[in-house]
Amino acid sequence: MKTTPANKSSPVVEKPRWLNFEFLLRRIGFAFLLLIVVAALVGAFSRGYLSESTLANDDRSLTLHYEKFNRLMSDMDMKITSVTAAGKRNRIVLAGDFMEGYRIDTLQPQPDKMYSLNGKMILEYPQPAVGSEQTLWLSLTPMKIGAIKSTIAIDNGPEITFQQFIYP
Repeated sequence: MKTTPANKSSPVVEKPRWLNFEFLLRRIGFAFLLLIVVAALVGAFSRGYLSESTLANDDRSLTLHYEKFNRLMSDMDMKITSVTAAGKRNRIVLAGDFMEGYRIDTLQPQPDKMYSLNGKMILEYPQPAVGSEQTLWLSLTPMKIGAIKSTIAIDNGPEITFQQFIYP
């Protein structure tokens, strides 16, 4: 019987150039996936060391603890600590992109009065004891993708400007 090229069994011809390319691609892919996992663990996408931040205004009457990075429609917490002067009500003013960027799920403690004025959300609390700290906890859900720049102030005093990046 005569063998023809179609019937002839021949080994696979390996080309070193393509084998090296595949090997390099696997190494780069592994390093890239490892980098994504490490970034997620340290908080580049949500809760973690890179994401958590604390800011205070010039006179230290207002402190904000928040997350710099979060995901769309994912819960996030914000803690606002304020110290008001004697004889004044504690009015916390949230402005900037705050009203369009977030949905407030919970607000503790509940304010005596809460209203919107010129795109700002104003929360009024009763007059605290002189020099005492009052803490407000917010549970928020981001409703917009991208950078959200907001401000927070006490009774038109020095404000804190903060920015958060929301991933899809």
